[in-house]
Amino acid sequence: MFLLFHDSPGTGPSTGVPTGKRHPLPRSRAVQAKTAGHGLFLLFSLLILFPSLGHSEEPVRLDDKAFFTLDNDVDLRESLGAKASKLLALAKGQGMEFGAAQAKRYCTLKNDHERVQWVLNDLETGEVISRSANADKRFFGASVSKLFVAAALLDKQQGTLDTSQLDHLVRMIVVSDNLSWKELQRQAGELGTNDSGREAVDEFVQRMGYSDTKGFQGWLRKKDGTRIHGNELNALELSQFLYDTYHGNYPGAEVLWKVMHATRTGRSRIDKYTPSYVNIGGKTGTYDGPNASPQTIQHETIRARNHVAVMKIDDKYYGLSILSNTGRNEDVAVLGGGLIREYLGVEDETGVIGNSGTSRAPSVACPASGAESVTR
Repeated sequence: MFLLFHDSPGTGPSTGVPTGKRHPLPRSRAVQAKTAGHGLFLLFSLLILFPSLGHSEEPVRLDDKAFFTLDNDVDLRESLGAKASKLLALAKGQGMEFGAAQAKRYCTLKNDHERVQWVLNDLETGEVISRSANADKRFFGASVSKLFVAAALLDKQQGTLDTSQLDHLVRMIVVSDNLSWKELQRQAGELGTNDSGREAVDEFVQRMGYSDTKGFQGWLRKKDGTRIHGNELNALELSQFLYDTYHGNYPGAEVLWKVMHATRTGRSRIDKYTPSYVNIGGKTGTYDGPNASPQTIQHETIRARNHVAVMKIDDKYYGLSILSNTGRNEDVAVLGGGLIREYLGVEDETGVIGNSGTSRAPSVACPASGAESVTR
């Protein structure tokens, strides 16, 4: 069975959760006491007359079936087997409290340019809202590189996958299955071999303009005998890839964009301090071991804890790419939680957190040494 997945280049997916911001105004206790009775009576009357007003702060919840249906009306879940179809469920933030301890750790991580890098970008415009000074340095990508394998295969086949390939793609992205990773990389190549697959992924990456990205798995042996180490990424080019995927700038991008929204492996990372009203997608990567390519990656030992995420906040899509070599999921969670609070003014279920501030939550603001904002 063959399925045709078609994208409209230049048009980003129009899905997500709009979130209404609350900006409480300070009022004296005397004024509050004087007006409380009248205010409650008026509020109660309005709720009786207009019940929908009581739900004005509730974000619109996405429907799984509608989200995982492509623009050409192909339902991805119906195109899969029973087990794989159950994997396609929208992931949401975990909504954990971001307190004073997290805010303090966030400021430390934001200035750790040896072990951590990040880019926060606006996926609508391509603007880089904030980035670390080292965002263009190579880090070990681990399973984040699976995004490039998926994209290269979709590009090769002009967005057309058979049921088996779609099944592998879902497993590779949603639960980070390594067997599916190797199988799809082989299929991305013209000869169906490991090296032809690596060459195909590298050709796709270079053609897309990610000149310092090595998105394939393993070592690529060139015809002249030279070997190139794969799985080397940087946050700046990952942010560009998210932008291109959102805007459908390669065949089949819509498929990958939607499947990314079901990723289950980020709950202890960026998802953790993201409010539960936010749908969040992306890809994580984890690896502990020796550095096989010290010539290009400046870490003695690899302790990769990576997360590349997409989320919709205030009716706008953002990308957040974090590559970390600290060996701690919590560091990625804290850095992600701090960035979306400091730069996007994110709210959670217990009150406003960020530069708008309340007495219930700490303000998150700690300028990073060497951080900058640029427009792509």
